[in-house]
Amino acid sequence: MTIASSPAASATAAKFQTLLTAARRVLAAYAEQPGDTGICQELLKVRRELAVIIAGLPASEKTGPLVEAAGSVLHVFEESGVADQPAETEDLALVEGYRKRNWPGLLASMLLVPAWQWPSAAPTLDEVQPWLWAEYTRWLFSTPKGFAAGGQPAVYAAHYLKRLEELASWGTRNRGSAAVRIALQVYMQGSNCIPLYFDTGSLRRHCELRGKILTIAAGVPLQEDMLPSPRDGRRLRIGFVNRHFGQQTETYTTLPMFEHLDPARFEVLLFANHATDSVVEAHCRRHAAEFHLLPKDVDAQLDVIRAAYPDILVFGTNVTAVFHEVTRLALYRLAPLQVINNSSCVTSGLPHSDLYLSGSLTETPQAQEHFTERLGLIPGPTHAFQYEVDRAEPTSPWNREALGLPADAVVFVTAANYFKIIPEMQQAWARLLAAVPGSRLLVHPFNPNWSSTYPIKRFCAEFDRVLARHGVGPERLVVSTNKFPSRSDVKELLGVGDIYLDTFPFGGVNSLVDPLELGLPVIAWEGETFRARMGGALLRSLGLDELVVSNETDYLALATALAGDAPRRAALKQRIGAAMERAPIFLDTLAHSDAVGDLLEAAYDQLSSEGRETFRANRVPLVAAEVVPAIPASGALAGARRAARSNPADPAVRRNLGRALLDEGQVGRAVEYFVAAVQHDEGNTALWFETAMALKRNGQKQQAIEALETCLQVDRGNVDAWLMFAELARDCGKLDLAREAAGIVKTLAPGDLRVDALLF
Repeated sequence: MTIASSPAASATAAKFQTLLTAARRVLAAYAEQPGDTGICQELLKVRRELAVIIAGLPASEKTGPLVEAAGSVLHVFEESGVADQPAETEDLALVEGYRKRNWPGLLASMLLVPAWQWPSAAPTLDEVQPWLWAEYTRWLFSTPKGFAAGGQPAVYAAHYLKRLEELASWGTRNRGSAAVRIALQVYMQGSNCIPLYFDTGSLRRHCELRGKILTIAAGVPLQEDMLPSPRDGRRLRIGFVNRHFGQQTETYTTLPMFEHLDPARFEVLLFANHATDSVVEAHCRRHAAEFHLLPKDVDAQLDVIRAAYPDILVFGTNVTAVFHEVTRLALYRLAPLQVINNSSCVTSGLPHSDLYLSGSLTETPQAQEHFTERLGLIPGPTHAFQYEVDRAEPTSPWNREALGLPADAVVFVTAANYFKIIPEMQQAWARLLAAVPGSRLLVHPFNPNWSSTYPIKRFCAEFDRVLARHGVGPERLVVSTNKFPSRSDVKELLGVGDIYLDTFPFGGVNSLVDPLELGLPVIAWEGETFRARMGGALLRSLGLDELVVSNETDYLALATALAGDAPRRAALKQRIGAAMERAPIFLDTLAHSDAVGDLLEAAYDQLSSEGRETFRANRVPLVAAEVVPAIPASGALAGARRAARSNPADPAVRRNLGRALLDEGQVGRAVEYFVAAVQHDEGNTALWFETAMALKRNGQKQQAIEALETCLQVDRGNVDAWLMFAELARDCGKLDLAREAAGIVKTLAPGDLRVDALLF
């Protein structure tokens, strides 16, 4: 920028311009060499000199080129991430003096120290001149590019909560104030709550205040309640709102919720802000009764959703990080029951969100206190994944030699995102490398789902400094910056490792499926919140409780022990491989859809009978198996469905469901349950025979033959199976195979007239 100034201010303007040029140069150098102490010192010097000039601006001149330039300088330094470094003692002393110099001193202070690192507390909003509220609000809630020192996440969360309380109070009391409206708009458009996720405590109050602020800032009027309509035997209409249904983690975890919902009980409606024309979106469309591409106008979006009359609306995009189209929609009452799913890793805090959908293995007994919504629990983990729709072959293989990793070294690997690898995590991994001589750590942290611009060089420089403090050489850390076209390529990279390391306090879940599919032992560090228990829930569902720990000491001890015990790692790999082959519940989309459908149905029924106030006030988590259906049902199918509410993946439960559905004439649905049952009970020949019968009734003759072949491999004497095999082979034109099967029946059951009636 070039500063045009009056003659009286020309000297100041010239000096400011010179310093701006120097600042740009040094910031560019810092971006390339963030670990260079000389550059960092020069940057401090330039920033302090700029602060001196800003602090000396005339307090009476609130506009003009210099004032505009001062604001721009704040933004430049904020975007650089320099302010994430621990505040210097000298700067903290300077801001205490500057804050007494009216607004120029405040701007100078804002340049030197971020709000969340000012321990004596920066001025409150009522101490700041209203014309500065927009800039000040931006600074108060500025987002770190990444934490740079231990303890910062807790400090940031405490600061953020205090300022949310303040802004919410002003917004509630002074909605008519122009300054307040501007501050609210600045917060709504620029806030990013992701850094809060790395605090270990509950974020319920943070999110509750955020919901209040967003409601006011977005101008959401008082909403008329929408009462549940009586079901009277009709299907429930369940809508899912996502920004898009393309290839993204939020689609992969939302799709299993509706992919196999029972069409006899539910109608699926999809609402998207953007079309992707991808294979994943096409798959989603095929599993929905309606697909609505929402218009751009907000009021029109509301009209489209309400006109579809959903009974239940699930928000499948994360509404707890930044403000976007789906966040705005979630501020309104659009359906009788509104649900937040696991894409939002903390409570939404939004006034019209009624239910948060989680899992019994993901939550503690005290979990309800972390949520503003009523907590609903499905059996097992809360997550399930549909990765088959667009599964691709890897584009290139990886090996240790290509990565510079010794063939005989123990290699720890992680694909945890950059933001999750906070300083405390770096410290723990540095201790681990120090405790396992010769070991290596391979990290792949720059996932495009989180950001398109990562401070890669800064991350490497900071991690190298941590390693050096523990006597670990930089060659023992390998950082992957590759942008892979698919998760198959990520798996190829992770496959060079021996042990996968999860993060804390925000653990992985989507990223853990890759190492588990490879059979890698995964070490999960579990906490008390949803975001710290997701990975542990997956491991527990696989029967791998011994890989879940609750503190750093045990985390390091387990990793060290596994590093030194190759036979144990090999045994774990076999166990993990066998468990993953049996389609664990987090890859079982039929079980997940059933569990979600049962829970949503139970929630709708309870909301209908109790009313919203009582439903929301209930602090006991909702479990579908404990709720009596609003529509009484009897018979085998009703009983089988009740049993499935407790254990939707159990083979025996699925077998009974399949039988009951066949009796009701729902053959296609019955086949799904029989096929799913045999995946978990492969040695059960009677189940294979029943599966073949269901496939035959559904017209899937070739698949029925394959099921019979499996049955007969174990039970060669099953006459009925041989007879069906012969019949199907004949119908498929495989007459030689049919005659061979008939001959076996004649040997097993001489005189059985069914053979002659069937073939000749």
